[in-house]
Amino acid sequence: MNKYSKFLCLILAVVLLLSALVACESADEETTTDAAVESTETETEKEATPTAVDKKDYGAEFYLSILDDVNPPKYYWVEEGEGDAMSEAVFARQQKVIDWLGVEIVFSNAGDHNNYITPFKTAVKNKDGSVDTLLSHVNTGVAGLVSESYLRNIDDMPGINLDEDYWNMDFMDSLAIAGNHYLGFSNFNLLYTHVLAFNKTMMDQYADSFDASVYDMVRDYTWTLDQMIEIINLVYIDTTADGKTTDDTFGLAGRQWVPWVGFMQACDIKLVDLDDAGMYKISVMSDKNKDKTSALVDKLTELSKSNSAYLDYQTTSVTSVPFTSGRVLMFLESTYGLVSFLDHDISFGVLPYPMWDEAQKDTCGYRSLQWGGYICIPTFLTNDVMVGETLDVLAFYSDDVTITFYEKMLGKQVADVPDDKQMLDIIWDSVCTDFGQTFSDEAGGILYILPKVTWPESGQLLTSTLAKSESTGNTALSKFVKRIEKINRKK
Repeated sequence: MNKYSKFLCLILAVVLLLSALVACESADEETTTDAAVESTETETEKEATPTAVDKKDYGAEFYLSILDDVNPPKYYWVEEGEGDAMSEAVFARQQKVIDWLGVEIVFSNAGDHNNYITPFKTAVKNKDGSVDTLLSHVNTGVAGLVSESYLRNIDDMPGINLDEDYWNMDFMDSLAIAGNHYLGFSNFNLLYTHVLAFNKTMMDQYADSFDASVYDMVRDYTWTLDQMIEIINLVYIDTTADGKTTDDTFGLAGRQWVPWVGFMQACDIKLVDLDDAGMYKISVMSDKNKDKTSALVDKLTELSKSNSAYLDYQTTSVTSVPFTSGRVLMFLESTYGLVSFLDHDISFGVLPYPMWDEAQKDTCGYRSLQWGGYICIPTFLTNDVMVGETLDVLAFYSDDVTITFYEKMLGKQVADVPDDKQMLDIIWDSVCTDFGQTFSDEAGGILYILPKVTWPESGQLLTSTLAKSESTGNTALSKFVKRIEKINRKK
């Protein structure tokens, strides 16, 4: 072999050796990477399991009762996944509860809001164990359940960890009586409030009339009542030149009844609040609220009268100018109702109700009044700890259900509509309640005062209508609280 051939062999040997070393390093790197991925997955799995409730196997059933005319039961329980994203997410949550606690969720229909109270009370009296938790109505019958000792104080429930962020304690605190929480609200509850749905195509046509997009207004906390009214007033087209009729184009449409109530809470005015002496009183015209309430009534009355708004009052069950007509810029709709738009060729977005003014950012920000009822735990249970831990684990495992619910409302993957997803997050984070809404049975008919006094044809004035509510409401509220305090002293 000559020197040249020997040199080539040497070069070839070096190349082969280097290739082998690189291959070993690649294999080591791949092994390390695989180990890192496995470690990450393991950590993710750990993070995805409850930390406040230990894993166990009760081998038990948890009886969940839901009103069929408040929350669609299929959004909370399904017998099995049916292939659609929502039912699969709900079913997956039920399976996680079985895997973690050995508890199977069993559903029972509580009926409608006019008829659910009697069977629930009967079940508690008979101690038959047929209800472990009730998702109640937002107001009908709730006061009686609390004041007649049918509901547990959730503070005393074993297994429930109210310090966890999946329980909304600000919400629950606003309904506390003598420091006791009888009505629960957690991530298990779905978002049932009212929003301003808007026609994106129409909004684009008016975009040059304001300095920022409506999404940016919300994000920048410049989304106020005056700003909303200004945009609404840009839109009125009398198509047939016959005056304000249902074939025209409007800036706002919807029902001036249940959806209208939320404007008061959105502007940080409570129907009922604690006074300086710690007593619940009708607070619409308290020293804190009277100027704002009077101004709010004036603004919404003028909006109702304007050509830019076409609103239906309580006696109308179907809105005369539907959002899906494409002739309405903004529409008052519930979160549950948004899905009805998906069968129509209309591109829509969602916005929270506006604040009173920009200064509200530094106090409470946006406020969205909820209408979906509460987690109610009956005084009789066959296994207190199991019920408490099941409710806690259900709340913990509800994030995927919430995201899927958003997607169902919007008809798209939330990643495809980040602005609307962010708006729903803001609305969810701002969800609130009102003592006067929840216990309206005891509050002298105060709940619907705003639509009553702003509907131009009602003929009702703020001062006289309020006087009627206050004369009976404050007395009834005082007696209501005293009944509960008396019950607590006996325990």
